[in-house]
Amino acid sequence: RRMRAELGADWQEKFGAFEKEASHAASLGQVHGATLHDGRRVACKLQYPDMASAVESDIGQLRTMLGLFKRMDGSIDPSAMVVEITDRLREELDYAREAKHMALYANMLADRDFVTVPDPVPELSTDRLLTMSWVSGKRLDAFEDAPQEVRNRIAEMLFWTWWGPFNSHAVIHGDPHLGNYQVTGEGTGLNLLDFGCIRIFPPEFVSGVVDLYRAILADDFDAA
Repeated sequence: RRMRAELGADWQEKFGAFEKEASHAASLGQVHGATLHDGRRVACKLQYPDMASAVESDIGQLRTMLGLFKRMDGSIDPSAMVVEITDRLREELDYAREAKHMALYANMLADRDFVTVPDPVPELSTDRLLTMSWVSGKRLDAFEDAPQEVRNRIAEMLFWTWWGPFNSHAVIHGDPHLGNYQVTGEGTGLNLLDFGCIRIFPPEFVSGVVDLYRAILADDFDAA
């Protein structure tokens, strides 16, 4: 029913094969494996029904909770936090926006040959369905007991994948949990997943973070 709503009554004819059992869960939907007619394997991220109304309900409850907190303890005004969380949650509902974020990251990380970003399939994507190339790898925790040099290499790749775009383009992946990274090879590459929560900052914010880093490095309390 959900696929029919996004791609029409003939949606199954647009795939060579479609796995109706979900292979992964996402924050606002679930991922199904599929094969295109040209043989490419793809992942179809399909949003759960009525997620927009569920998110608005959650936002309303959050506002109420933080409003009570503000009245009980006025030392911190949570208003800006509510605005930030609301904006990010509403953006996560927009899979067309996520496809643009995916393309943005592919561009920003183009010179980092160790990281792979899935390619969106625009003709099979909508605001609530995102079809992309299938990538696979091992979970990060599979390398907990790997040799130190392998773990060092993975840490370095994670650093440049997450921090590099912020430092050079003022863009940060706002959901860097373990499930959004896969390790490829024997610790020689990374797959980066899930581009629903991406934050783009003004350049002066990045400048402030760099200044803070230098102040901490120099143990300069006043500068910090």
